Amino acid sequence: MGLLSSTPLEFADRWEEDGGVAVFAFTATKPFRHIAGQHGIFTIKGGGTRPFSLASAPGDEQVVIATKLDSGSKYKKALAALRPGDRITMRGPIMKFILDGAGDEVVFLAQGVGITPFRSLLRHIDTAGLGVRSTLLHLGDGHAFKAETEQLASDARYHRDREDFAVDLKQVATNAPNATYYISGMPKFIAETSAALKDLGISRKQIRKDNFRGY
Repeated sequence: MGLLSSTPLEFADRWEEDGGVAVFAFTATKPFRHIAGQHGIFTIKGGGTRPFSLASAPGDEQVVIATKLDSGSKYKKALAALRPGDRITMRGPIMKFILDGAGDEVVFLAQGVGITPFRSLLRHIDTAGLGVRSTLLHLGDGHAFKAETEQLASDARYHRDREDFAVDLKQVATNAPNATYYISGMPKFIAETSAALKDLGISRKQIRKDNFRGY
């Protein structure tokens, strides 16, 4: 990771989303480039270092991340204590959870705060005018970014029950057998959802996975 570029970020704002998700917005002090769906590695002085998906799209003015703070870890406490003007550092971007090679139809399958990279991807599809048809299924006790993602996705469905999610997953896989499927959430959710897709006839090469890394 020593070769990754480093970007100082200035904390600008924080707000709360449904499901106990805290959203943090930063202003970059110098230009940097990233691709929608990528991660950054964030270092807070006195708190440590963690990777996060970027919830912001490449054309956005601010760098946005989202997480739950209830773990009470040293890092989360330092993140929660940030005040406007405080500076942290981001290295990267990293990872390949992106649209390249996906074609004109995508299905986003998210659990909880795993919605984060899909906010970035949906905002990018919209602002770049890519003409990509997008379906979003979100499973969780709450639905962060619901108002925005519901508007941006071609078809968005939100579930609190795993069985209801499975019913819609079967319907979507039947109607979109050639789409590229993206899965973001806890490892168990990713494994189970990936297995379900394969049982529904979706090939391994159509499935892209993003395990929780810094949430």
